[in-house]
Amino acid sequence: MISDREFIDIWTEAQPGLRSYALWLSRNPVLVDDLVQQTALQAWESRRQLRSDSNVRSWLFVILRNYHYALFRRRKFEVEDPEGSLSDRVAVAPNHHAEQDLADVRLALQELPTEQRQALSYVALSGRSYAETARLCSCKEGTIKSRIARARQRLLETVN
Repeated sequence: MISDREFIDIWTEAQPGLRSYALWLSRNPVLVDDLVQQTALQAWESRRQLRSDSNVRSWLFVILRNYHYALFRRRKFEVEDPEGSLSDRVAVAPNHHAEQDLADVRLALQELPTEQRQALSYVALSGRSYAETARLCSCKEGTIKSRIARARQRLLETVN
């Protein structure tokens, strides 16, 4: 294992070459500092894995290259939109009324007659079949269908 002092010396010596390599890879002078700093961070965190016979300089260049490629893969899915014109067209306005709508539906459900609320809950909320709901409510399947239809109609009238 190499000492921290040896690692710092190798880093200091390799840094100008890493900066040149970062510029060559990215073709973007603004990105150079980010690439080199990320390389320094990853190398410092992993320095304990190095053996004394390791080629640390080459290892640093591999870290920089891999980070650049990972960054490039992420960025190829990004779209330049400095004025925000594209994001304005695809953005969805928030529905500020959703909480109030939900409260209205809850209140309307509470106002339904017990038989209708129970039938609707079993079928629409619990996912039970009409036949199973009819057994649970001790009535015919047609009665359950009727109760649910009336409950839905009443909800629509109340909420709208």
